[in-house]
Amino acid sequence: MQLKNNYPWLVVVAALALVLSACGGGAPATPPAEEPAAEATAVPEAPVAEEMPTATAVAEFAQEPAAGQKVLVWMVRTGQTENRWERDVVLPAYAQAAPDVFVKVININQDDIAIRREAMIAAKEPLHVWSPNWGGDGFASDRARGLLTDLTPLIERDGWDTSDFLPDVLNIYNIEGKLYGIPFLTTGSYIYYNMKLFDEAGLPYPTSDWTDQSWTWDAFLDLAKKLTKNYDDPNTAVYGAARSFWPPFDSIPMIWGLDPFSADALTTGYSEQLSINNEQYAAAFQAMHDLVYVHKVAPDQAATDALSQLGGAFQSGRVAMELQGGWGHWNYKDLINDPNGFCWGVAPLPWGTPEAKIRATIFTDPWSITAGMSAEDTDLAWNFVKFLGSAEQQKAYIDATGTPPVRASLLEGYYKAYEKCVPAEQTKQAFTGAFSHGRESSNHLLVKFDELSSTWDNILSTFWPDPNAKATDLLPVLESEVNAAITRINEEAGVSK
Repeated sequence: MQLKNNYPWLVVVAALALVLSACGGGAPATPPAEEPAAEATAVPEAPVAEEMPTATAVAEFAQEPAAGQKVLVWMVRTGQTENRWERDVVLPAYAQAAPDVFVKVININQDDIAIRREAMIAAKEPLHVWSPNWGGDGFASDRARGLLTDLTPLIERDGWDTSDFLPDVLNIYNIEGKLYGIPFLTTGSYIYYNMKLFDEAGLPYPTSDWTDQSWTWDAFLDLAKKLTKNYDDPNTAVYGAARSFWPPFDSIPMIWGLDPFSADALTTGYSEQLSINNEQYAAAFQAMHDLVYVHKVAPDQAATDALSQLGGAFQSGRVAMELQGGWGHWNYKDLINDPNGFCWGVAPLPWGTPEAKIRATIFTDPWSITAGMSAEDTDLAWNFVKFLGSAEQQKAYIDATGTPPVRASLLEGYYKAYEKCVPAEQTKQAFTGAFSHGRESSNHLLVKFDELSSTWDNILSTFWPDPNAKATDLLPVLESEVNAAITRINEEAGVSK
């Protein structure tokens, strides 16, 4: 889940810098498990995640194989939590499982992965296993260019059991009957709420039920107003809401049942011309903008900068509800046991309209194998991917990073990790609801997403910080420029839409 470009008014820049995750993820590019990247993470201000991780350090890996060992090259991104998992958990365990194989780790800052990966593949340097959502344009672009191995024949040959994987998650990277990646991280989008601030205000917590149609945008806004205090004093203000949605172009209107991208576009990777210059889309973007400048429940840029100095908007304890990618589950987990922290819970994204059945963005990161290798190298890579995807190693990844599992057998244990504050069944309801009311992030499914993202980010960058901005003025330009980018992408690929 690799997340990208934050725009000015978003509040969770610091938080996202901690994400691994969409992806993870992200974001997320993709939100990552340290900033699930995401993934994770950059969010709407350009994981994150998914995105993105920036608050990271380079871990050192032993790089010299013993005599006679086969060498497997594994490309990862720089991130403290993930790198510790790779070095201290995966490598020792795989050395025991496959003592004849040496895993050479290529550890790269996520922003530089695409260039390095392209150069290695072009030069036919060994590169066995990597995640297409970490760096570059993401899975759809890499698949379209033929860089990914179809894993289906390998799964069938070995009779590898995939029944424990969450079916909807496993199928994300199954295109026309060909599976191009084994997921290792997945999460949705949610509202994270500070239980302490709700208790102090004497207000009930939001629902955890995604089907509860009383949880509307108006209900969310009403709560945000009641929770906001001292808005004009940045030193003491408590904000009822904070906005950190990514990718903004589609994740925002989806709350109102509006998805600019068709199912065909998200399957093939290529979009037809979009039609977003209308009252419905304008109302969606204006509603997000008005949280700051009309309703005064979300922090403006100056307040955002101040909160970032306190460790992040939500972590500061001065934001009651934050619309955010699911990397919050692991980024905020330590707050629960921190003496200076607080309990928090997770609520669904509100209903903009009763028709908004699909309103959450999902971020999922897979492990993939470079296409075109010899049979021996492909088997070498595939054995490692099977190892990473095993229930044992998936649990080790969860324990090391705090990210949610992609295997059904591990979910119940994951939900119990938050029981100090929230019953496991409630965590389960809120977490899984995003998957039944969401779809995978467009940054993983659209070819040349980076070009699209930079196009709308450039336009939105003047909309968000302008107190007088009108979405009705924004949308004609936004539609025209994004459609021009879509035309360029399709023409370059020889695709007719």
